[in-house]
Amino acid sequence: MLFGADHPMTVEELCTALKLRGEGAAPDTPEAIFAQTGVREVRTYLEDIGATLSHVDLGIRLCEEDGRFSLRTVPAAAPWVRILLKHEQPQRLSRAALETLAIIAYRQPVSKAEIEAVRGVSTDHTVRALLELNLVRTVGRSELPGRPFLYGTTSTFLEHFGLKNIKELQES
Repeated sequence: MLFGADHPMTVEELCTALKLRGEGAAPDTPEAIFAQTGVREVRTYLEDIGATLSHVDLGIRLCEEDGRFSLRTVPAAAPWVRILLKHEQPQRLSRAALETLAIIAYRQPVSKAEIEAVRGVSTDHTVRALLELNLVRTVGRSELPGRPFLYGTTSTFLEHFGLKNIKELQES
């Protein structure tokens, strides 16, 4: 299911798919047996798959971001996959973008004024670029006068930097 999915899937989505496939299946068939699989079992299977893929050099790995799982190629395979898919080299983030992104990641939710106070320069263009790259998003508005937007990171940010969740950032 992870291989064919067009988006990272939660454990609950995987369980639902198993149950839906098993509805009306004859007893003792693989479909009926898989339909009985619970959340804890699916999580255990995912851990086993992830461990196996990390020990076997197949060029793919199991990734988790915010409790959603997907299969991805290993970073070392990127040049070949890029040729296959006819994608250009990904754009590198500028130093200003990386600094701004780090401030947002560590202090989220954070306003543009707070980011500028740390960096000491205007961040209009940089924040706009990060929004366009879907690395940050608006997460609300501040209660301060003028109700400025508050910014936080996205699942694309987690995926790009290989993090399961934002808590891993504070642990490193």
